[in-house]
Amino acid sequence: MNNKKIFIIVLITALLGSVVFGFPAIAQEIRIGVLLPLNGKLAIIGDLEKKAVELAQEQINTSQEVTTNQEIVLMFEDSMGEPETAKQAMEQLIDEGVSAIIGGCSSSATFAAAAVAEDKGIPFLITTASADRITEMDMKYIFRLCLPSSEQTKTIAALLNRRKGLRRAAILREKSRFGEYETRKILKVCRRARILITDIVSYATSEKPDDAAYFRRLQEVAPDLLFVFSKDLEATRILALCEVMELPPKLIVAKGKPFLNPLTFLEAQVARKNIYTISLWHPSAPYPGVGEFIKAFSDKYGIEADYHAAQAYAAMQVINDAVSRALSPEPADIKEALEQTEMMTVYGPVTFQSYGDKDRQNRPSPLLLEWQEGQLRPVQY
Repeated sequence: MNNKKIFIIVLITALLGSVVFGFPAIAQEIRIGVLLPLNGKLAIIGDLEKKAVELAQEQINTSQEVTTNQEIVLMFEDSMGEPETAKQAMEQLIDEGVSAIIGGCSSSATFAAAAVAEDKGIPFLITTASADRITEMDMKYIFRLCLPSSEQTKTIAALLNRRKGLRRAAILREKSRFGEYETRKILKVCRRARILITDIVSYATSEKPDDAAYFRRLQEVAPDLLFVFSKDLEATRILALCEVMELPPKLIVAKGKPFLNPLTFLEAQVARKNIYTISLWHPSAPYPGVGEFIKAFSDKYGIEADYHAAQAYAAMQVINDAVSRALSPEPADIKEALEQTEMMTVYGPVTFQSYGDKDRQNRPSPLLLEWQEGQLRPVQY
């Protein structure tokens, strides 16, 4: 007897029992697999996403608004961020009888796991892995919540298109994979916008930078536009030095975790305008339920939710919505419900589109944040 027949029998029995005999209906368990790097280099991200998923599960199962007699049960497996481990973890989840799977952080591990899910016909909703090819392989059971890597610079491109008169730019970056990766992306954006990158200035993160060296160079170059890529404490000093430049840039675009924290700007005593930062998500995001999610996450775990947590929480919102609309807990029915998704989450609107080489790809807009009157505020672009 398949899951669909069991689902119908349980539902009828529960309804009869509730109506005829007056005893509470028994909730049917819907097993959802969660594939995350709980150990290894990406364990910090995996832990954040696990916390968000568990918070969402708790809220879903205890919500007074639940009208379907179903209970979400989570089954966790550790991918360790490694392709072979991820494949084995995916196989284990499928063997445990899950109806759908969410997760996926490392792109290489997620791609390997997706191939297994596709082969077995199990819907896999990817939260974080952003490599373009994941949704370009004509896989029917693979859905992605987050934006593909190639589209993550569209916010900066739109900003540059709006701001006229920017001809010369410089990049100040930390010497790291992050700094190099962001530089490669921004070079492409500036090339399309016909903005000349005159200098790329780097500083070492392993030791206290010689601020006089990079500051003096920026003074000499006097760019119209300055890109800053920094994930360390130097971010505060960079902003403070930009405040006293003789010919300050007309526009500063800064990227890195410190620039998402208002304290960085306050400690640097930033008074000037036209300083922007980009993020896939931020606590100031203008989406329904964001404030409640941030508070609940902080109250439960004592830490602040970041965009990884928001992605994982939103994935649970999407899965719960699909499960509530599906004809049964069969993977094929949940897949069909996912394809018809059109909803708002704490991560923004979600609908899975097919365009270009992409299939079942959500297209959330990154946030453009401007430092205004002591706050980071989302602005239109």
